[in-house]
Amino acid sequence: MNLSNAVALVTGGSGGLGSRICSLLAAEGVDIAVGYLGGEGRAGETKKTIEALGRRACAVQIDQTNPASIDEAVKQVVSELGGLDILVNNAGIAMGGHDIPLGDLEAFTPEIWDELMAVNLRGPYLVARAASPHLRTSKWGRIVNIGSTIGHGDWYADRPFAPSKGAIVPLTRFLAASLAPDVTVNCVAPGLMADTALASGGPQHFYNMWRNRAALGITTSLEDVAGQVVYLCKTSSITGQSVVIDGGISFH
Repeated sequence: MNLSNAVALVTGGSGGLGSRICSLLAAEGVDIAVGYLGGEGRAGETKKTIEALGRRACAVQIDQTNPASIDEAVKQVVSELGGLDILVNNAGIAMGGHDIPLGDLEAFTPEIWDELMAVNLRGPYLVARAASPHLRTSKWGRIVNIGSTIGHGDWYADRPFAPSKGAIVPLTRFLAASLAPDVTVNCVAPGLMADTALASGGPQHFYNMWRNRAALGITTSLEDVAGQVVYLCKTSSITGQSVVIDGGISFH
């Protein structure tokens, strides 16, 4: 499908993966709303990159734990760009700055649980819900959720954020069934993307652990993940699916 003149909202569009998704969509002729929470400066830089590719862009502040903020952001996108055809639910957190020792349920408080669920699971649901009337109106709406390889098999099942990110898979299926046939909904589930700010700065043995577990002996390519998002926006006969990109850690 030709995406030229479509309108997309990319949450977390100011981050490493989000900004690359924005750039690749802009290269396909898409006008883009760059969603951000605290990275206003980075969102502005991404906006400039999109405009340099000849497309319209706006930066939209969105707190996906706040339904009122989400509704206002979607209204802004439609007002400034004239509609909404594509939603990329990319925003999320790993540990939110919390340091929780393995198996320490006392440290893993209900408040931290609620925070992870609010951002990583409830947030994408709320954004999809707010965007769905406009996606239905377009008659070929697209939602692509960014999940994680931890939603497949037992890899990283011991991490506190695993339930919130793993639940993106059934959320994707639920939304796909609910919004068909007007909107397709799919998920891209990456492994460790070592070249993003979220994953950078860790000890070498951490990256080696991921490489050693992967059949291809590599960490996940940011370009492959962003490219798969664009592909799922262009295809017309795939919905309810989760594509794992982790170098061969999860086979399913």
